[in-house]
Amino acid sequence: MSNNIPDFQTLLLPILEMVNDGNVHHIQNVIDKIAKKYNLTEEEVNMYLESGSQKILYNRVYWAKAYLKMAGLVENVARGQFKITDKGMEVLQQNHTYINVKLLKQIPGFSENLKGKKETAVENISELETDKTPETILETTIAELNSNLSYQLLEILKAKLPAQFEHFVLELLQGMGYGGVEEKNFEVTGQSGDFGIDGIIYQDKLGVERIYVQAKRWKDVKVSSKEIRDFIGSLSLRGTNKGVFITTSNFTDDAYKTSLLNPHNRIILIDGIKLASLAIEYNIGVQSRKTYNVKDIDADFFDNL
Repeated sequence: MSNNIPDFQTLLLPILEMVNDGNVHHIQNVIDKIAKKYNLTEEEVNMYLESGSQKILYNRVYWAKAYLKMAGLVENVARGQFKITDKGMEVLQQNHTYINVKLLKQIPGFSENLKGKKETAVENISELETDKTPETILETTIAELNSNLSYQLLEILKAKLPAQFEHFVLELLQGMGYGGVEEKNFEVTGQSGDFGIDGIIYQDKLGVERIYVQAKRWKDVKVSSKEIRDFIGSLSLRGTNKGVFITTSNFTDDAYKTSLLNPHNRIILIDGIKLASLAIEYNIGVQSRKTYNVKDIDADFFDNL
């Protein structure tokens, strides 16, 4: 869906043309005009970055305006308001059909203004990441790092003993808030003859509320509907309908269908990709190597000066 939203370089020329009257324009008005120009739906206009920090359209218009300002083609007038400069009008008079970072680099002062980066850094952004804003580049990089980390994590888990894997998944579920966080409020049962159940999470001190877990440390074989039926049967023997089935591999389509057959059952299936994603999210088996803080202007601070 976000592919229908123009990248920030595509927006450079339209934004400059929209403010060509020399008047002061509010960025929200420009956003509204961009949405209308490109026939964006309400859903597209309100789509957020993966981080949830900002709407995609606002982010791209903001960065397009920022790049125009660094090139001296527009200037800020007040908070959220800007207008075209004489230099901006001169550029429009050159009748460009498209403005991109490569063209902006030809304008004196732009490279120096680009966050203090050297021209080589500008070239990397303009030629390698032509359709991405800095936030998008950062999110893409983090996603790639997490993808590689997920692969490494799954390879490690697949090499562990079944009992070690069972302990890992129970640690993860407790880390997610099941069974409390004050103590190890779970039990590994896979090696104790507790048929069909590898672990139990006790939701309260007395163990009245329990979540039963099945953990399959499989490499390439998918979990079939048979394993799901067996798990449901084991839950039924214990008088419950709630359980979590976790595997390092994947589930067949029939396995997913089987888990949903009885609406009274609450069977949650977690495959390898989801397992690794949750482990990274809740810091189970992983640790932070570096932390980057992305800062922004505190508008309230300056409003209260």
